[in-house]
Amino acid sequence: MAAGQETPIPRLGAEQHLRAAVTAESRGAVDEALAHYRALVTFVPDHPGALLRLAQHARDGGDRVHAVALVQRAIMGARRLGLRADAAPLYAELATTLREIGKLDDSLAAARAGLEHCGELGGLIWEECQALRALGKHGQRAARLNRLAALQPADPVVLAELGLALLETPSAAQAVRPLRAALDLGLDDDDTALALAGVELRVREFGAAETRLGKILGRAPDHLGALGLRWLLLRLTCRWPEAEVTQHDMLRQIATGAVHPALSPFMLLSCEMAPSLLRDYTHRFQQLAGATSVARPDAPHHGGPLRIGYLSSDFHDHATAILMAGLFEQHDRSRFETFAFSYGPLADSPYRNRLRAAFAHWHDINTLSDAEAAALIRQQQIDVLVELKGITYGSRLGILNHGPAPVTLHYIGYPGTLAHPGIDYLVTDPIVSPPGSEADYAEPLLRLPVCYQVNDDRRERPTATSRSSLGLPDDAVVLCNFNQASKWTAQWFHIWLRALQSHPASVLWLLDPGDDARAVLDAQIAASGVSDRVVWAPRVSPENHLQRLGAADLALDQYPYGSHTTGADALWTGVPMLTCLGSNYAGRVGASLLSAVGLDELITDSPEAYASKLANLLDDRALLRSYRDRLANPATLPLFDTAGFTRAWEDLLMATHARARTAPNP
Repeated sequence: MAAGQETPIPRLGAEQHLRAAVTAESRGAVDEALAHYRALVTFVPDHPGALLRLAQHARDGGDRVHAVALVQRAIMGARRLGLRADAAPLYAELATTLREIGKLDDSLAAARAGLEHCGELGGLIWEECQALRALGKHGQRAARLNRLAALQPADPVVLAELGLALLETPSAAQAVRPLRAALDLGLDDDDTALALAGVELRVREFGAAETRLGKILGRAPDHLGALGLRWLLLRLTCRWPEAEVTQHDMLRQIATGAVHPALSPFMLLSCEMAPSLLRDYTHRFQQLAGATSVARPDAPHHGGPLRIGYLSSDFHDHATAILMAGLFEQHDRSRFETFAFSYGPLADSPYRNRLRAAFAHWHDINTLSDAEAAALIRQQQIDVLVELKGITYGSRLGILNHGPAPVTLHYIGYPGTLAHPGIDYLVTDPIVSPPGSEADYAEPLLRLPVCYQVNDDRRERPTATSRSSLGLPDDAVVLCNFNQASKWTAQWFHIWLRALQSHPASVLWLLDPGDDARAVLDAQIAASGVSDRVVWAPRVSPENHLQRLGAADLALDQYPYGSHTTGADALWTGVPMLTCLGSNYAGRVGASLLSAVGLDELITDSPEAYASKLANLLDDRALLRSYRDRLANPATLPLFDTAGFTRAWEDLLMATHARARTAPNP
């Protein structure tokens, strides 16, 4: 029989054609079965079963538009016959086919129409969730998967999907339970296990994460995702010799061009690696994540104030809001119209309320998909969009895939290159990104004249808490470091301990890293003979932290990932900081902060110079006090001149928009 020719069949009645089709399918005679189904619909034009099989065949053959028409006829037939639950496969087929041809809203509508008509059936909820995922409606998807898991509590695939969906929401910590349940039910999937290990690290369940990662690496020693998470675990628990071995294996993989979605560039900011290697890895990571950029609107001259959009989830009591609140308030409203596009917490908080009052326009976009959020930003005719999250937890860089604004720049949320095609510029300064470092970044640089980091001169500067109430001696030189333990390294920790050994009238005040890390560090501290002079500070609210911070004499910085907000906090409370220049953005922020308060002499260029300077400061308390005296009125210093920063920032925005009008989409 010639190709494409239909199988000849005898003339039969409708019921006979149905039985013949089923029989033919049972013995694998697909063409014969289809011929019987076609004949059947000449008798019953809206026969649900026959049309469903014809639609599935059309979809498999690539003719999805025809498949949609067939299954829509089948649904009409099901309704005519009064079918309810039995019609569920028809709605599921329609939802699937519509999703495959990119009609995502129609796919979601089909799944929900099926649920309304057939009842809350698992297959239709699954199709609804698939459409929600394609639309980027992560919160709604997680809620519906939670319902599906209640209906199918022993289905490991559903539980795994629920856990993975929760990771895309502010409720990421809740992913532990469904992910564990999926694996306990026998799901054998390394991606699910890695996702669970990542959440366990975030909730500080280190033992469970280590066991899980050990199993993966036992099967695949070069698994980059597992190596990266194990390296982070070892850094968080301060097991530095083991971390160094794992880092070597991890960097060896990265140098060959490997990439894994579980190893975010954000994690690698704490890794001593060449800036060019980090740039290349970040580019591969973004490609893997599907980063793209479509055609964007032009940058017209509309005659009114420049319309500036700020995109973030951190418009609440968060470090970004604490730093930027004064900038938002001091924007020149005759020249700039400001828009907040927020996908963070909706509950009232002091900073959320303060920022809502500062912006001319406020849009909560939590329930919008990435495409819908981008469409909203376009509708507001934003001239310059400022993305404030970067590659950090909970970011939504997917919004940039849809071309929301003529020009988009990244600022403050992520200290390094983003390598995302939707980002046109990275904001920095001459110290963080000195001339000649341009090749370390995937995007062009916009340098602010002083420090890139904005600060709020309206922030409270409380009187320091008494040392005695903090467990600190009144007569000692108090050295402090309140960075996360993942930023510490053996090199810096040993420099700090040696300083204590040689200067008995000093103490080291550190943020408590938790039981696991503290057990490791206590052993090193004991071996150094300074156990009575290391004080662990508990985690407290930002307000209480600022109150206690003024009890220190000197803050200690480190690289490769230095003090950012932590450093600004110290300087604002009158505590000078000692730093050492790193090789990348994240490791040079401390130097920029110090330069902006006129304390360049506390910037060193090597660990040896850092150790020597620290010894000098411990020997010369008068010199140390003089540095503190120079910070007595921080609002008079360039770092804390919010009005001056705002004017420089606005000049940068105006110049960026003007450049976009003449050379759009750099």
